Amino acid sequence: MRSQLRFTQTLLLAAVTAALSACSEKANPASSLAPRQPQYTLSSGQTTTTLGRSTVAPFHIQSAFEGHRVELKSHDPSDINVNSSSLAVGGATGWHTHSGPVMVVVTSGAFTMYHGNDPDCSPIVYPAGTAFIEEGGTNDIHIGRNEGSGPVTWIATAILPVGVAGRVDVPAPGNCPF
Repeated sequence: MRSQLRFTQTLLLAAVTAALSACSEKANPASSLAPRQPQYTLSSGQTTTTLGRSTVAPFHIQSAFEGHRVELKSHDPSDINVNSSSLAVGGATGWHTHSGPVMVVVTSGAFTMYHGNDPDCSPIVYPAGTAFIEEGGTNDIHIGRNEGSGPVTWIATAILPVGVAGRVDVPAPGNCPF
């Protein structure tokens, strides 16, 4: 009787284990059982040199010259960060955003940008001598690539929160194959 009870218990335990395993595999494949970490894309072929970074007091500047008007305003102290970067042929900046607005002047090559909020993943090419502004923040996730035949270089000036890194790496948004 004891051996029959032990056999029944073993059989029942095996059946329950098999059923739970089958349900678990269907609902949660083994790959989803492991904790997921964000998959950041690293830059490749990029070098950056900080040319200067310094803090300025809150400001509100309204400039006008011969009909050209510009307004800049920061309610808080800010760091002004200027750097020089280069990107080798085939290189990429990795998906990222910035902690504040960045003004970029492309000085050589052709810088190709892709934006995380573009469902078509359309390239925007900035050749040497052109400029663009990156807004920064979570609405401006992007990657820069060198899809040309020579190096790309640029100068960037950012207005950042005091002491905060200018570049914030983020996971690939999934709208582009890279």
